[in-house]
Amino acid sequence: MNPASAYTRPTTAEFLSALKHIERFSPAPVILAKALKLLRDPQSDIDSIALLVGRDAALVADIIRCANSANYGGGTNSSIGDAVQRIGMKETIRILNLSVAKIVSSRDLGCYGIIASDFWAESLFNGLFMRELARATSENDPEEAYTAGLLRFIGRLAINQTIENLHSGIFWDGSESLTDWEVESVGLPQSEAGAILLGTWNFPERIIQAIGAQNEPATLKERNWLADGLFFASAMLPQGVGTPFLPSVGPIWGLTTAGTDFLKRCNLDAASVDIVLSNTSTAFDEIRKGFGV
Repeated sequence: MNPASAYTRPTTAEFLSALKHIERFSPAPVILAKALKLLRDPQSDIDSIALLVGRDAALVADIIRCANSANYGGGTNSSIGDAVQRIGMKETIRILNLSVAKIVSSRDLGCYGIIASDFWAESLFNGLFMRELARATSENDPEEAYTAGLLRFIGRLAINQTIENLHSGIFWDGSESLTDWEVESVGLPQSEAGAILLGTWNFPERIIQAIGAQNEPATLKERNWLADGLFFASAMLPQGVGTPFLPSVGPIWGLTTAGTDFLKRCNLDAASVDIVLSNTSTAFDEIRKGFGV
């Protein structure tokens, strides 16, 4: 843990203060949360999405650039309204997901020893893996799974910010698990911190529950496929430890009983999961090129 001599675990007030600091960093996550609700509102339309996204210049730039890219047949859209009208509401939400994930993972997690580009890559790969897993099982909306995967490690932002606010010099040195270090440092794991953070941004409750229970989905009173999927992903994908994520790393077939049960419930086998990983890697490379990262 490498504790500083005068370090004391932060209070609840200090942790909540860190959350407010993150909220001031960018309005993008709040915009995404509102957009996800609009997507499920039969009364909403493309104009309402365009008006919402138009509140943030960085999001507007990303969506217009993507709408004019070869992936959507090229174009010369210059306004967010024209861009959203051209690609539609669902595609706008998909790009918005990516853009928000890029924004929130644009800072180094110094206390973790994880640089911003690795944080972004890991978040992106988890989002794409969850989307492909949902498509393979047909048991969850792939776009909702995509959002949950992209935000899987959002709690690291809150923990990192909390420690930095205290000017403590505390950092993870690899001598203990990340979860143990998080609990020792701030009193809760990043999964719980992430759920709290998403709650302050008013994300859909099902996503908040999944993020909070990603390490122990069985603790939920009702089964949540997103939580089960995130738990399964933890057995398949290496977690960020300050080194670039390598999509070429294959599956780890030393699954726990819970992981095996997930495969059985979803009628998946090793071959189908390999296809999920292959599709994820392909999409990962394409999106990184499209976003210039």
